[in-house]
Amino acid sequence: MIKAENIHLSYGNVDVLKGVDLEISKGEIISIVGASGAGKTTLLHILGTLEQADNGKYSINGESISELSSNKLSQFRNLEIGFIFQFHNLLVEFSAFENICLPGYISGRNKKEVEKEATKLLETLGISSRKDHMPNELSGGEQQRVAIARALINSPSIVLADEPSGNLDSENARKLHELFIKLNKDLNQTFIIVTHNKELASMTNRTLEMVDGKIIS
Repeated sequence: MIKAENIHLSYGNVDVLKGVDLEISKGEIISIVGASGAGKTTLLHILGTLEQADNGKYSINGESISELSSNKLSQFRNLEIGFIFQFHNLLVEFSAFENICLPGYISGRNKKEVEKEATKLLETLGISSRKDHMPNELSGGEQQRVAIARALINSPSIVLADEPSGNLDSENARKLHELFIKLNKDLNQTFIIVTHNKELASMTNRTLEMVDGKIIS
């Protein structure tokens, strides 16, 4: 499903990615581990089409990402890729429900259909009672579940998570890890998770280790 070949990326004179090769099948749940500065988040951004490599090839389902126009790429990202960030990145002026619905509205889907799916996701994630709360009225665990629902609203084929449990206590982190495994099994979505959490890494199908801009194992 995902194929990256000889991916290079530099910022000025700093080589961040130094020839990354990667293949991931549909429905896999993959963890990427490594020390800070190894290039994990940068690789995730390229896989999520948020950044473009300086050199190399990257395709999803056989479609070359670098050949898509800017508009096509934005549309593809909105419909096919869900993002879960460490710091949630919820919009503070919108309720939990509105935050979840936004990607669906942006994609141009039917409003009632989007809101029905958002309600279902709130139930699945156990936060229906927090639907109308603003982000600053939610706990860290609740904010992260809202962020997960937002990532899933368009039923993306790929879900990318960057240190998703990094700001959660051990109990909420454990629940989040179990939720990822359940969602992966139930929805057959492909998960790629950057993490320092050994417990989460051990629960995934494969763990890829990055060192100095390369995947070494």
